[in-house]
Amino acid sequence: MQSGVDKDNDEFIEWNDDRYSTGIDRFDDQHQRLFELLNELSTAMDEGRSQEAVGEILRELEKYTEYHFGDEEEFMQDCGFAMDCANCFYNHREMHEQFAEKVSELRRKHEAGETISMEVLLFARDWLDSHIAGLNQDQNYADYYDEQLGGSYEYEPGTLKADRKSEDPHPDDELQIDTDGRKRGSEQSEENTESVTLASEILRGDELSVPTEPMAVWLERTVDEYGDRTATVELTPDGRQRSQFAALYREAVAVAGGLLDLGLDPGDRVGIHADASSDWSTVEMAVHLAGLVSVPLSKLFDTDRAQHVCRDAGIDLLVTDEPLPPDVGESVDQVLRMSSLPTGRAGTLPGLDADADDLATILYRVDTNEHPNGCAITHRNLRATVEMLSEGLPLEPGHTGTCFLPLAHPYQRVLTYHLWNTGGTVAYTRREQFLDDLQTVEPSVLVGVPAVYEQLREQIAEQRESRGGLRSSIASGVAESVGHAKTDGEGVSTSLSLKHALSKGVFADVRKAVGLGNIEYALTGTAAIDRELLDFFRGFEVPLSEIYGATELTGFATINRAGTYDVETVGGPLPGVELAVADDGEVLVRGPNVIEGYWNDPVTWREKLNDGWYHTGDIGTIEDGAVVIEGPK
Repeated sequence: MQSGVDKDNDEFIEWNDDRYSTGIDRFDDQHQRLFELLNELSTAMDEGRSQEAVGEILRELEKYTEYHFGDEEEFMQDCGFAMDCANCFYNHREMHEQFAEKVSELRRKHEAGETISMEVLLFARDWLDSHIAGLNQDQNYADYYDEQLGGSYEYEPGTLKADRKSEDPHPDDELQIDTDGRKRGSEQSEENTESVTLASEILRGDELSVPTEPMAVWLERTVDEYGDRTATVELTPDGRQRSQFAALYREAVAVAGGLLDLGLDPGDRVGIHADASSDWSTVEMAVHLAGLVSVPLSKLFDTDRAQHVCRDAGIDLLVTDEPLPPDVGESVDQVLRMSSLPTGRAGTLPGLDADADDLATILYRVDTNEHPNGCAITHRNLRATVEMLSEGLPLEPGHTGTCFLPLAHPYQRVLTYHLWNTGGTVAYTRREQFLDDLQTVEPSVLVGVPAVYEQLREQIAEQRESRGGLRSSIASGVAESVGHAKTDGEGVSTSLSLKHALSKGVFADVRKAVGLGNIEYALTGTAAIDRELLDFFRGFEVPLSEIYGATELTGFATINRAGTYDVETVGGPLPGVELAVADDGEVLVRGPNVIEGYWNDPVTWREKLNDGWYHTGDIGTIEDGAVVIEGPK
């Protein structure tokens, strides 16, 4: 699954049949001509050719872009694709308008004597790569042509209006309904070309070197480094089951071979409908190695939501650990049980040749009433976010971290990668028996959410009360009071300080009893944590750090570290992340953690991304190197 963006090649963008071909010669030839013109423009700029020569190429690129888009859209209307797959057609046309406007803007700037920056050229290159291959826009009509029309249809250009701005073929465009049930008004079809006006400084995290390798190469390298270390521990009714990195990798390679033997091709989507477990991670690693795309289906999805995800993502194979509702199973071509995964011996593993900008996974948010958009996350997004954590939450080999939250959420999933990236162990605990399993695992990294810490506080209170005695009596309420003083930066009174000193022995015993005796990082994310919970754990000497992020940010943007926790903020940016506030007060995020886009919905994504800034939907401010979230926009 080689990308056409080849930095080691003399060409600015290189055609690759496996990645870009639609199987329709007419449009393959047109796409290749666009590639040629972009390469000519890049060469002319690199060689310092005359402004007249550069202008001639720009005019030809603008003219050919208009011709190709008109021809392609006429074909989609003529063959029936525009009616049968209306959403894809409208999204496709709107992406055409986005690119055409950029090319025209480039030509106008040149004629006005402005310097053409490499950034604009990179946009054009990345757009072509993403449009034709990365987000499968052109493959949609190619698949329709192959499956619905076969050899019985012959396109005759000119029978319809080729002007892309002509009257819409759908008479009810203003009431067109997307597959997620939302209306698409005409105002949504216009590109958001306004520049972002910032009302704050840009808050920058530390510098970050973003890896350019795909996840499969990262996994192979991690196994080479930590092969004999324990990668996973799973608690089952039969006890602990451990796997070393090398053994886990061998199993993933075998499953990858089995998936390829089923006839899956690089880029095909594999759904995973299962609880967090080592089997879940094995399937995902196999998907990376095979060059496929994982699509987790949260068990919190109802049948209607699960069907939407299966159809929207175009899932080719669904792996599940339990029987599926019939309606969900019928939404995909093939269903496999986790307990009977196929294995095989692949001659090559396509994932090792994937590009960092290839799609790695599509994630659908749970916390929304409407059908969610699929977040298209690349290998680069995942690798960059893991590196952010390696810098922001450094760990030495040998740490053990929990995994019981759904792996359909990037928060738990990326932290799992982070543990492996540092030679750590992922302990899969049973969700219903988490508190019991925590005592068995005794992790050094606890990956939690506010509800988990609420349960822990209740168990800690029970443990303290069961001990009885004077010190346990003294310890009652001390944690909250000390934590509150620490959080507010206030001094601790003499009497409270004495009570705290007398309580430390009780606290240590209780921490060990509930499984928190080895904790170095206690993380909370996905929602804001209650002030009382924060005060309690600070006073109880559990180092609680809070993560702020979103699925569109691969789960992570800021961290409020335990040692410098500021209750009024969500902390400062992780390495590689930039933060700012727009003139309307909305918090903006920019960095390699910002996803590729929304799967099958570029229009909505353009409303969320502007000048590289992701609009979080939160109102806030930047104060003293940290972000203050005031509420939703």
